[in-house]
Amino acid sequence: MELTLLLPLLAALQILPRPVLPAGAPVAPSLSLNPQKQEYFPGDTVEIKCSAPPSVDRVEGFQYYSDIGKAISVPASSRKSHTYSINLAGPKDGGSYQCDYWIGQAGAWNRSSRSDAVLIRVKDFPPWPALSVDPPSGAVSEGLPLLITCKGPSSAGERRFHFYKEGAELVPGDVGSVVSTKETRTGSMMLSIPRAGLNSTGEFTCAYEENVSGRWILSLRSLAVNVTVTAHSYYWARDLAVGGSFFTINGFIFLISHLCMKGKGSKEEHTSSSDPVQSDYYSVPVQLVTGQSGHSATAKANHISSPMPQSRGNEYMEEI
Repeated sequence: MELTLLLPLLAALQILPRPVLPAGAPVAPSLSLNPQKQEYFPGDTVEIKCSAPPSVDRVEGFQYYSDIGKAISVPASSRKSHTYSINLAGPKDGGSYQCDYWIGQAGAWNRSSRSDAVLIRVKDFPPWPALSVDPPSGAVSEGLPLLITCKGPSSAGERRFHFYKEGAELVPGDVGSVVSTKETRTGSMMLSIPRAGLNSTGEFTCAYEENVSGRWILSLRSLAVNVTVTAHSYYWARDLAVGGSFFTINGFIFLISHLCMKGKGSKEEHTSSSDPVQSDYYSVPVQLVTGQSGHSATAKANHISSPMPQSRGNEYMEEI
């Protein structure tokens, strides 16, 4: 309880207790970088060399530490030093590094204190680009065009763009695509697939390289967009063509048949109207009687037609 209360005071006075090394602990080694730079680029390789002091006769092994939790133990590659190579994949490999060494025999190792720290700074990746697809839904029918655009940040700089499908880089000409030239004004590049095929379906990403002091640094990859190509449109057009042809042919057949039947019906109607048996008009004899003069005359009109319903018979007499 008392120690807990005293710690802030001891810290202020800078007299905190320090770990005590065993008596006769070896002197701390030195740590150096090759090449030595203020800042490294992603993809660089740097060598860390841990060297025991000249007073040490023989070193059995070395251990490396970093402030991100790495601790690597290796046997000594020579009597007094060891070189460890680090491939700097990105900023995560940067940080503060130290080393120590041990001497003696198994069961009686004597470890040295740690070296002074060396700082490795790794330049961050260029910002990732934005990937867009036209149509925005990513769904396109087979045979229709597909456009995928990779747009970098607005900052000026020379760039080289890369497109990926399912993680593998696309080469111009793959999957029927044609990569257009970079548009410097917009800092973007377009992947054009004039006629999308079923093999165009998949997950697309993109990245770009930026020229930084003569070094091409690859950016992080964009967020993925999914493209789905369906054959629905093709089969719909085929079915429409087949169905349209069917209805067109049958329409012509129906039209020709209708015209033929209409012509035949007109001919039969004309024939029936000229038949006196079936006509509503027929010839009847007419007798004229003149009562005042005492003379009578009879006239026969063989071709005078008079309308008469068929229910009244075939003869009709009109008296005047």
